[in-house]
Amino acid sequence: MTTAALLLGGAGLAVVAGQQTQRDVQEQLGRTKKALEDSGVATMVSSPYEGNALGGTQVTTITLMPESDEPFVITLTSHVHNGPFPQGKMFGAASVTTDVTFPTEVQTQLDKAFGGQKISLNTLVKFGGNSVTTYRVPEGQFTDDGMTATWKAASGTVTAEGDRVRSDGQWPGLTMKGDSGLVTVGASTWFMTGENAPDGLGNAAATINVGDITGTEDGKTLFRLGPVKAESEIKSDAKFVSSSVRYHVAQAAFEDKTLDNLNLNLTLSRLDRKALAQLSRLDVEDENFDPEAINPIIEALLKGAPALSIDRFSVGSGKDEVQLNAKAALKAEANVDWSDLMLNPEALMSMVKVQAHAEGEAQAIEALGARFAPSKEEVSAMLQMSQEQGMLLKKGSRLVTDVQLDDSGVKVNGVPIQ
Repeated sequence: MTTAALLLGGAGLAVVAGQQTQRDVQEQLGRTKKALEDSGVATMVSSPYEGNALGGTQVTTITLMPESDEPFVITLTSHVHNGPFPQGKMFGAASVTTDVTFPTEVQTQLDKAFGGQKISLNTLVKFGGNSVTTYRVPEGQFTDDGMTATWKAASGTVTAEGDRVRSDGQWPGLTMKGDSGLVTVGASTWFMTGENAPDGLGNAAATINVGDITGTEDGKTLFRLGPVKAESEIKSDAKFVSSSVRYHVAQAAFEDKTLDNLNLNLTLSRLDRKALAQLSRLDVEDENFDPEAINPIIEALLKGAPALSIDRFSVGSGKDEVQLNAKAALKAEANVDWSDLMLNPEALMSMVKVQAHAEGEAQAIEALGARFAPSKEEVSAMLQMSQEQGMLLKKGSRLVTDVQLDDSGVKVNGVPIQ
C-alpha cells in the first residue's frame, strides 16, 4: 500500500511537470519550481534542454520532503516532438511524452506490480501556449505483509490555459485482501480547478467522489462507508483568504450501528493574505532561521480577526435531522501587544468568542442517542435531566440549545455556567 500511495502522489507531480511544455518551456518550469519550493514539500531541478528543430529532451528531478531523513526522488524525462503535426498526429505546437522513474527499489516493485506496464503521460502543447495532458496509471497488484492490493487503472486530463489549470480523472477502485479480511474501495472521480497568482494564493476548487468503502472479515461486514463526496474551495481578494471544506457521507454503518446522511462543512475565514504569503516563504529548516521572524507574521494573522466556523454538522434528513453549527472568532482591541499576548495563552483565549447552536426533533435526538447508549431508557432520562437543568430547551416538538463563550464566561441558553 505504501508503494501505491507513492505512485499516485508521484503521478500527480508528474502531471504538473509534464504540462510545462508551452512555448516558453523554461519560464513555465520556473513557475512550477517556485510553486513547489514555496510550498516547502518539494524541490525541483531541470537539466538544460537538449534538442533541435525536430524536438528534444529535458530531464526534471522532483524531490519530495527534501529536508527529511528519507527524501523521495522522482525523475521525469520529457521527450519533445515539435509541430505543426508532432509525431504526425494532432495539430499543435508540440507533443511531449514523459517517462516517470522512481527510486530503484520502488521502481522494481512497480514494474512487478504493473506487469511491465508503465505510467502513461502525454501532453499536447497548442499554438498560443495552452496545453492538455492525459495520464494513465496502469492496473496492477501488489502484496505486502500478507495483504494483497489489486487496483484498476486510473486516468484523467490536466488542461493549462495561461494561469488557469483544471483537472479531472477517474479510478474504478481497488480491493485489499488478507487472510480472512477484505476491504474494497469503490469507483472514484475528481475535478479540480485552480488559478495561479504571483504570491501562490490563487483561487482553487476541488470535488472528489468516492464509491462505497467496505470492510469484511470471515464474510461478515465490519463497516460500510459511502458514497463519499468531498469538496474544497479557496477564495481570496486583495486582503483576505478563506478556505472551506464540505464532506457528505450517504451512509456510515459499523456492525449493528447505521447513520444516514452525514454532513460536515467547515470554513476558515479572514486570513491575512500578505501574512500567509510571508509564512509560506519561511524556511524553518534553514540553520540560519530566526524564530523571531515568525512573530510579526502571526501578529498580522491574528489582527485580521480570523474565524473558524462549523457551518453545518448534521446527521439524518428531514424530520430525522439533528444539526449543529458553531463559530469561533477572535475579538481584540487595536492596541493589543501581540508579542506579549502570544506568551499568555489565558489572555489570548479571553479574546476568543465562541457561539454554538444545536437542534433537532426530540424524537430524532432520542433515536440518535439510542444507537450509542446501552438503552433507550437511559437516553430518555438523560434528555429529561438536561431539560430540567436548562441545558436543553423544548420548543414545540424540537430540542434546542445555544452555547456562548466569551470573556465573561460560558452561557448555555443565556444562563451563565459557574
